[in-house]
Formats: sequence, C-alpha cells, structure tokens
Amino acid sequence: MIENTIHIAAFDCLPFDNKRATADVLHKFMASQSNNIFWFSANNRIDTDSKLAEYNYRTHQWFAGRFVGEAIFNHNEQDYKITIKPRFGESFLFKMLEEIFNIRITNSASSHKTTSEWQHYIKRIIAFIWIQKLANANLHGLPKQNVKQTHKGQTIRGRMNVRKSILPYYQSNELTSNYYEKQIDKDVAQIIQQAYQILKSDFQIGKINIPDSAQEALNQVQSDIKCNEHISETQYRNIKYKDIYKSWKPFVDLSWDIIQRKQLSLKQNKAQDGFGFFIDMAEVWEQYLRVILKKNLRKKGWIYRRDKEIAYKGYFFKRELIPDLVFQKEDMISVWDAKYKRMLGRPIDIDRSDFFQIHTYIQNYINEYKVKAGGLLFPISANQVNFEKYGTPYLLNEEGHKLNFCIDGIELKEETNNNQELKQQEFINRIIKQLA
Repeated sequence: MIENTIHIAAFDCLPFDNKRATADVLHKFMASQSNNIFWFSANNRIDTDSKLAEYNYRTHQWFAGRFVGEAIFNHNEQDYKITIKPRFGESFLFKMLEEIFNIRITNSASSHKTTSEWQHYIKRIIAFIWIQKLANANLHGLPKQNVKQTHKGQTIRGRMNVRKSILPYYQSNELTSNYYEKQIDKDVAQIIQQAYQILKSDFQIGKINIPDSAQEALNQVQSDIKCNEHISETQYRNIKYKDIYKSWKPFVDLSWDIIQRKQLSLKQNKAQDGFGFFIDMAEVWEQYLRVILKKNLRKKGWIYRRDKEIAYKGYFFKRELIPDLVFQKEDMISVWDAKYKRMLGRPIDIDRSDFFQIHTYIQNYINEYKVKAGGLLFPISANQVNFEKYGTPYLLNEEGHKLNFCIDGIELKEETNNNQELKQQEFINRIIKQLA
C-alpha cells in the first residue's frame, strides 16, 4: 500500500474519527463502494435506508453503517483506506457464520497475521465457507440432467427414429435411434468453475485445505468444462433442481453472487473508483437468529415458516409483508423481526418505522391465529438489562390483545465478548418462556 495513504478505522454502527473521516471523504467512500457489498443469500439486498456511513444530526458525528469490510480509493489526489470491523469482535462474527453454515472455522482459515488487509481476511473466510458448502452439497454428486443423444449403427439404443432410419438403412445398413444420457448440468458446472477461478485469484482459496468431497466435485467440473462460457442472468434463474439436488441451490446462489461481485469490481476499477469488499452484518444477524431459533424451538413443537403476504392486494398501494422470523405450533404463531442496530435501552434506539412494522406483521396474523408472542430482536449492549421492563403481556395497551410483546435479543458487549454461549442460551430460554 502507498505510504501516504490515510487509514480510517471504525466499528460497525459506531462513530468515525471525525478529524480524518470528513464529510467529503465519506461521501466519496459511499459513492465508490455502493456496489461492493457481498450477500450470502441471493434474495438479500440492501434496503434504501441503510448506508455504508451516515451523519447523526443529534450527536453531530459520522457513524459507520451496518457493514464490515475495507475499501481503498482516491479522493482529491489523496489515497484513503477505510476499515470497518464488527463491533462485537471478530470471534462473534465467526460464531454466527459457523451457526449459519454449520461449519467450524479453523484457526488457519481465520488467521490474518500475514496481511493487514481486513477485506482479505473476510474474503478468506468466505472462501472457506464456499468450500464447506460445496462439500455439504455434494451428497449425491453434481446436478445432472437428461440430454437427448443420437445413435447410428446396426443396433438400437433407446427408441428407433423411424423417419431418420429409412434412407440411411438402405444406403449404409444403419439405423438411427435416440436415447437419453445423464450429464452434469452445464450451467451449474460453468457457475461453479468460474466462481472457483475467482476464489483462487482473489480469495486465497489455495491456502485452505479442501475436503475430499469438495475436491471430487471440482475435479468433475474441471474435466467436464472445456472452456468458460458466459452464463446469463436468465440462464441462472432458469436452473431447475430435482429434489435429490436441492442442496445445491444455496451453493450455486453463493457462487453466482461471487461472479457478479467480481464483474462489478472490474467495472469499478476501470472507472478508477477504487475497490473494496463488505458484508452486511444485518443479513448475518438475521440468518444467525433464524438458525439458532429453528434448532431450539423445534424441540418445543414450534416450526419455522417463511411467509410472504400482500396487504391490499389489487390496489396501487399494496405492500408486501415479509416478517424475518415466523414460527407456528398448531394454531399458535409467533412473529419476530431481527434488527442489527445499537440497543442501549433508550427510547431513541427503537426506530419508529421498525416499531410500526412489527405491529403490522402481528396484526396481520391476529384474525387467523392465536399470536402467542412477537417483537424486535437486537444485539443488546445496555450495561444492565432488566428484561421484565423489555416486554409486556399485551399489544399496545392493557385493553389490547393478550400476547407477549417484547424487545429482546442477545446481550453483547461492544468490541469484546467472552460469554457469548451463555448469553445466547439465556436469550433462547427467554423466548421459550414467552411461548410457553
């Protein structure tokens, strides 16, 4: 890195050093890096209200957004590097990723002593996740499809093609027949191969031990692919997965996003906007809560359901209602929204739109189900939390519907955490109690 580069460091959702992180620098940072955000889920995308940085008019400070990563760019003939790290520490980020992807991030995979670049550190973890997801997906081999083949000869393979056999039979004593042969899905193979090449060049995948199952899949892809072919968005969207190959879809989605990020990065470098790499901590937080709640509530008979409903269907003001976390047990429902924002137990920590959004979700279920509980789930950083003050046995007021409404989540200390397992279990126990 150039010696006179100005390095600005911060933690997600916490303030920048305003002396270095001036408004013009941060505006350039946001404008140049808006396309450098990586998502683990193909369906997850940034909402319009969330930014890489934002000015707080109440405190007169610039705050980092909910994204962690690193960017290098030039502004007014000066090079800058902005590094944003997870405010609850790297170990908690790895804990969440381990839960989400059902993997164990080894010390070698998470070590970044050889480089001071935080983006390289995150990329290496993503490469490790990609490899583990490949190994997990490869239970029944690569996705295959039936491809129609033509056979000519004195024997028949499959079904004889009478029309195309008449003339050749009289001329060369050959019959034409058609049969179907299972072949690796060409589009899937191309996506895997191209993602792997990017991971080798940009994500340090060569430093990670590849499990036998993943290596076997890579060998099959490389033997099947003779040359890279462009896969369009339409081809990707049209990939069909038979039931036996359903485990491949999340992995192919992840691979596709890696390819798309690379293409955007190349365009940005040509425009001399600098380069960067960020992951969305709000997405990680939501997926983490989904995994631990699914695992623990299932034991109590509560089943996760992915809901998407339309409010005011048929009208121009219709809206989609998509709660983050919905669980059902018989005729009972619980509805939660995950929020990766600072929660210090102050009234200002509850965003007005978040407050009314969760109430809209709950109201949507009240007429059809018995809503048992609902609320907003945060990483909670208050010094002392009295959870009796964080929940009520009714909705909106004492005359409202009888259900457990609460603000809850996992207690986490910013920048350091030594009791993650304990606080996670305490959170799960509180939710189970709310549903009892």
